Amino acid sequence: MSTALKQRALATVGNVVRHVPHDGAQIFSFVASPKVRIDPWPMYQRLHRRGPNRPGPFGIWMVGSHAGITTVLRDAPTSVDESLAVGLPGGGGGDKVTPFGQLIDKTLLFTDPPDHSRLRRLVSRTFTPRTVDRLREPVGALVAERLAELRPRGRADLVADFALPLPVAVICELLGLPPSEHERFIGWGRALAPRFDIDLFRSEEVNQAGNEAATQLVRYFDDLLDHPERCDPEGLVPALVSAQDGDDRLDRMEVIALCALLLLAGFETTTNLIGNGILSLLKQPDQAAAWRDDRVDPARAVDELLRHDGPVQFTQRVLLEDFELDGHVIPERSLAALLIGAGNRDPKVFDDPDHLDLSRSPNPHLSFSTGIHHCLGAALARLEAELAVPALLRELPGLELDGRPRWRQTFVLRGCTELPIRWSA
Repeated sequence: MSTALKQRALATVGNVVRHVPHDGAQIFSFVASPKVRIDPWPMYQRLHRRGPNRPGPFGIWMVGSHAGITTVLRDAPTSVDESLAVGLPGGGGGDKVTPFGQLIDKTLLFTDPPDHSRLRRLVSRTFTPRTVDRLREPVGALVAERLAELRPRGRADLVADFALPLPVAVICELLGLPPSEHERFIGWGRALAPRFDIDLFRSEEVNQAGNEAATQLVRYFDDLLDHPERCDPEGLVPALVSAQDGDDRLDRMEVIALCALLLLAGFETTTNLIGNGILSLLKQPDQAAAWRDDRVDPARAVDELLRHDGPVQFTQRVLLEDFELDGHVIPERSLAALLIGAGNRDPKVFDDPDHLDLSRSPNPHLSFSTGIHHCLGAALARLEAELAVPALLRELPGLELDGRPRWRQTFVLRGCTELPIRWSA
């Protein structure tokens, strides 16, 4: 979308948010207002009181109930291809011709069946529970190594010094790449993550940086496939190259795109899970103490962090047919904006939804999505959080905030860019 068109669209959104008295407009303030993005919970509360599923600007349908989101993801005839939607400013789908768009269009996140089914079948043969299980010891060692470096310092930026480098190291271990690549991957990931945000609210600088990072990432993995000796033969890169289902195999660009997806999804979301989780625990010290003292089940605790302040707040689908939801008929080719963060705090599903309860059970949160696009790396993210969060609480005594967190100004991904902490060294 051109800069001029973005400016007109933003002005339209601002006018809608200021003057139109319906909750769909208020939801758009989540995107338009940095203040609301930092603290969206009061808006979600209002949404649930007044009706969480409703039309919004540009023909977009806001879906904020747990049941509504689940129904769209599991049962509705939908596509992940935004270009199929009608009524969006600029027509939507403008990324398809960019280096970033050409890369992500080959990934599981942005393909529909039958292509999605084929890719997932092939990848599932390599990314197995056993693959994740073999990482438990290396992840534990990486956590211990990071904390040993931090402990004498007494203060740190949790994001830069722990929550970001840890999952990058884990992904390199998973893919079979050397530690020397960590810093390069961090740079690419930091440039690519904002590129996943809604087109309407991305600057040209963000687009350019993301496209350049995508170009470099493709070049890196393309060269790596020509020199397999640089990879650990037990890593996932060689496994993806050799993955086979009958006569079907991944082509070269599919392998590159899947490696890029594992890089991005594997550390951006986990970084935010650890950062958001520690911040939530510091605000509720009774819950932090319960986990530190082994009085909660680690798996339940991680699920509650994912529900309470998850790293992904939003996803979307295009309806391929008219679809009835909560008494409304959503017209064919409408874009459904699925507010994952609101669904995770739906009072019809979760008692006292704004309270962090590490013993909450059952906990059917939506942070890993559901249906055919359920997160393939969910087990790895859980493993990293199960090991990292309680270790931070135990090894850094008296852990507390050391200043105001700085939040990233994105809509899709929620997390801190800086999280200053201190402890008794």
